[in-house]
Amino acid sequence: MRQRLSGVALGLIALIAVWAAQAQAPAQSSPPRAPAPLDRAKVEAFVDGAVAEAMRENHIAGVTVAVVDRSGVVLTKGYGVAGLSPARAVDADTLFRVGSISKTPVWISLMQLVEQGRIKLDDPVNDHLPPDLRIPDEGFSRPIRLWHLMTHSAGFEDSVLGGFFVHHPEQLTSLDAYLRSHRVHRVREPGTIAVYSNYGAALAGAIVAHVSGQTWQDYAEQHVLRPLGMATATYREPYPAAVAQARGLPAPMPAATAARVSSGFALKAGALEAQPFEYVTNLAPAGALSASARDMAAYMGALLDPTRLEKAGVLRAATLQVMRQPLLANTPELGAWRHGFMDFTGAKGRPAFGHGGDLIFQHSTMEIYPDAGIAIFVSVNTPTGEPLRETLSTALMAAFAGPPAAIPPPAADARTEAKAVAGTYRSLRVAKYRSEHALLSLLATSDVKALPGGDIVVLERDGQVSRFRPIGGGVFAAIDGPPARIAFHETGGRMMLFDPFSAGPARRIGFFESDNWLIAIAGLGVVTAVWGVVMGARRQFRRLVHERDTDRAASWVLDGLCLVWLIAFALVGAGAATLGDQSETVFSYPGPVLPVALWALAVAAVATPLASLAVLGPLRPRSWRGWRWSRQAATLAVFAVLAVTLYAWGLLGYSGW
Repeated sequence: MRQRLSGVALGLIALIAVWAAQAQAPAQSSPPRAPAPLDRAKVEAFVDGAVAEAMRENHIAGVTVAVVDRSGVVLTKGYGVAGLSPARAVDADTLFRVGSISKTPVWISLMQLVEQGRIKLDDPVNDHLPPDLRIPDEGFSRPIRLWHLMTHSAGFEDSVLGGFFVHHPEQLTSLDAYLRSHRVHRVREPGTIAVYSNYGAALAGAIVAHVSGQTWQDYAEQHVLRPLGMATATYREPYPAAVAQARGLPAPMPAATAARVSSGFALKAGALEAQPFEYVTNLAPAGALSASARDMAAYMGALLDPTRLEKAGVLRAATLQVMRQPLLANTPELGAWRHGFMDFTGAKGRPAFGHGGDLIFQHSTMEIYPDAGIAIFVSVNTPTGEPLRETLSTALMAAFAGPPAAIPPPAADARTEAKAVAGTYRSLRVAKYRSEHALLSLLATSDVKALPGGDIVVLERDGQVSRFRPIGGGVFAAIDGPPARIAFHETGGRMMLFDPFSAGPARRIGFFESDNWLIAIAGLGVVTAVWGVVMGARRQFRRLVHERDTDRAASWVLDGLCLVWLIAFALVGAGAATLGDQSETVFSYPGPVLPVALWALAVAAVATPLASLAVLGPLRPRSWRGWRWSRQAATLAVFAVLAVTLYAWGLLGYSGW
């Protein structure tokens, strides 16, 4: 089911590919004729129309697009606005924040070091890290190797809260300092399953820096970006020089370059508002790249035609051919990681590789279609532009390279397959040991519902709804939107949902693991606490002097327990309110109130068994009748079950960076 390559196999693949590239004989059969060059005028007209419609309907501030084919650049163009004060229009030289597309030069850089004989992909990562950055075993028997970072199979938990994105440059640290202070835990054996990891990619960038003796920003510019003709692309960000010196950061983005960077925008109260800069320097190799359409056209041209990469002195053409080969897949029916590049075949319905990229306010995609000889880059500076990021390339390829393969007919036992996979799924890409586990788990949950006709509907927590048709063997094909495919298979006794990219596998969970149960028991806990406080106040008002002292003491203990829980609930609500909406949470988490709220929940949870012991022991009331005992027992039971649930979600006490 999963492909795993040893260091020997990796070396053999590289050796064979290089030998084949250098030893091609004239007697070999001629390669298939290259596709005809795209009609530049028609492509521009098509993109103009599609972008204009999307910007109007989805309130997108700005868009940039690059299209190349084997003959060269077909289109580099900007649309809309990049800034408001002063007003700036987007053009082909406007830099957009391309998010995780930043990772692809990291893998090219690693392969440069492989070509130079300075590293091998099968090397343990700790062999190339200073002592303070080395990854502890944490009870796992296998070392993490370089190719595990390339395939996101190192076995790390995920983390995005507490410093990945920041608004204030004073919060920035050097790459090494961040990797030390925010080291994520290992949660599975390496090489077993791919689960997307920003930390792993940043660690790979740190390895490049330490092996080369340069900062990542310097290395990327000198050895990848500038040689490929990416004249303005950079991992530097526009923080003050004084901050760079004080925080040990690389030199900041030049002022002239910073003036070309698009702002991110958000739609608020029906109007577009420019947002503060999203600093990603802490994990720069994983997401800090800024690039223009013109930069991306040069980059994609080299990825489309490996000889350009070789002529630029960046990589041998044969090495890029190796990088296009699958390295690890979560399931054989869908895309495997291609030496750090995503396989888009399962998402686009035709052979393709590349990478997507997401910050909070800007979203991008870079897609290389080697068979068609076309590459496409789309970036938007507004979250409402995500649908365009997803659909423009699909529509453009259908218009100029022909439609993708038709969806196969439904499986003969479609209804049975659909019913077998229905349920609630949670991505493995979550934190495990910190309080952000709860928030990430809520966002990483989706529901799969079987429809009477045999189709399924996948409902994401962000409101996205997708419909799929079973086509056999556990594979489901999308029947609306892009021609994506997903797959379901049982692994370790649990049904798993596999995405097209081998990036975010999800495990089916039971009701008591789901957010529906968390919401239900929390709601019941709130009602119970309010009822207990109200009834306690009522008793105090009536001054129940006829009760014996011990009976009154028991009432006070249980009333006080309800009050403690109610205060904790109120603090949780206040803490959630201070975080703002989902897009702001990554910047404001945890805020000043949420840690206090989680410790208040911990106090309430500890107080619950103590109150139970007191009421059943030294304070046991003698005058309570059966109905009173039943009600108080129900109260204690609700709080006890709630405490266990909150513990499972990591919400008893605050744990963070």
